[in-house]
Amino acid sequence: MVKSAALVAMIACAPAAFAQSSTPEAGINAVPSPTPPPPVVTPSQPATLPLPQTTEGGRVASFPNADPPAPPSVPGPLPLAGTVPADRSIMPGPARAASPIAPVGPVPQKGRRATQESIAAGGLDILSAYELGQRNDATFRAALAEHDANREIANQTIAGYLPTAGYNYQNIPTESGARHVLSVTQPVVSLSGIATLRQRGPRRRYAEATLQVRAQDLATRLITAVTDIIKANEATTLNDVKIDSLKQQSDRADRLYKRGLGTVTDARDIEVRYEQALANRALLKSDQIAAAARMRSITGTAPPDKAFLLPPQLGPIELSSVDAYLARQGEDNPALAAARETEHISKLESDRIRGSFLPTVGVSATYTRYQGQNQSYVGLSVNAPLNGGTFFQASQAAATVRRSYEERRQTEEKARTELQRLHALVDGGYQALLISAKAIESAKLSVEANSKSYEGGVRTSVDVVNAIQTQFEVQNAYVQSATTLAENYLNLLLLAGEDPEDALQAVQKFLLAR
Repeated sequence: MVKSAALVAMIACAPAAFAQSSTPEAGINAVPSPTPPPPVVTPSQPATLPLPQTTEGGRVASFPNADPPAPPSVPGPLPLAGTVPADRSIMPGPARAASPIAPVGPVPQKGRRATQESIAAGGLDILSAYELGQRNDATFRAALAEHDANREIANQTIAGYLPTAGYNYQNIPTESGARHVLSVTQPVVSLSGIATLRQRGPRRRYAEATLQVRAQDLATRLITAVTDIIKANEATTLNDVKIDSLKQQSDRADRLYKRGLGTVTDARDIEVRYEQALANRALLKSDQIAAAARMRSITGTAPPDKAFLLPPQLGPIELSSVDAYLARQGEDNPALAAARETEHISKLESDRIRGSFLPTVGVSATYTRYQGQNQSYVGLSVNAPLNGGTFFQASQAAATVRRSYEERRQTEEKARTELQRLHALVDGGYQALLISAKAIESAKLSVEANSKSYEGGVRTSVDVVNAIQTQFEVQNAYVQSATTLAENYLNLLLLAGEDPEDALQAVQKFLLAR
């Protein structure tokens, strides 16, 4: 029996080590966000006539991308009576055709709509919480505004080839009368305008990819809040079970001592552990409150009592090969798509600056009224700006292209490396979870055996207390392993380019078995 207890303690260390292998910077957070592309600069329109007037050309305006910001549940019954299925369900995922980044609307509605009535009835799960987060989370709502701003920046690229109109009024004392000048200019040939216009498609795709990245961020923050609630609830439940076990052992030690069959040392040792478990209950209750507050900050509502409890038996994990995930990542990962579009936009911006060295040809129409006489003119206009600062802008744009190229390579390399790491963690984590589930049964048998041996005078109270502590640690390690595996599984799917809602559904199927 001593060997059995030692084996259980040694097995319990494996899931704990696995739970520590995932850092806060893991998953999609490990992939650097690409630098936003440069703002749209529309080329100025050529002047119309050499008259004393101030013709306004296309105004240069840019809207920089907005940077993303960066009551407790009542513990339910102990959900660790069952074990993970013995047959490991690691199956290849369904075949999926390559598709461009799909736009994310203000609130995608792929499933049912979460309502306060369904939440009160315990119907809050991961998918409905994600839906609530899309409607409430301030970070994601800011991302929707960022998406709209990026779309307007893309629409602004057409301004370089739109006609411009201007009205000028002058009443100079040295002249006899006021001068009214109305002019309209339409560019015809402008290489810088063409380069600006070609940015329309890449900037729109960048807007959609950036919103997908923000949706992934919401999914990872949500699953972290869910796992925090699960760990807090399960730790409280396990601690209550531990308190009950120590209370029974303490009462038994007191009875044996009063009958002269035990020692006061045995009774006091168990009583100390019992008081420690009672003190730990207050700390665990604060963890429950903090976890519920984090969930409320995302969804706008506190999780109900029956939400987010581990089932007696966890669901399967559908794990494809690492090569299949890598192939999908290159096509569907939104962070990689945003980095590629940023590089493309930087190249077009460099072309725009180089094109500004060449003349711009346009058609101008001018109407002038002065001293009761009207004059109108329609003809070609040629604008050849000579600005020394443009030479430095061209050098800066070339350096920006090189930087966006290297950032795109860095993003691809980190995403590929992180995906391989997460694939190994999910694969190994499932094996550790199976071992942890088996260790729970062994720990329970160890507690029963040590209790009976203590009554027979073979074991001491220290052996019984150690067996109870080992059981608590093994069960807690099982919860830690399950939640960490769920987080790594979600990050793996998101890095592979899976839609956030589909990825959360797969995680929910594993973690909540529904």
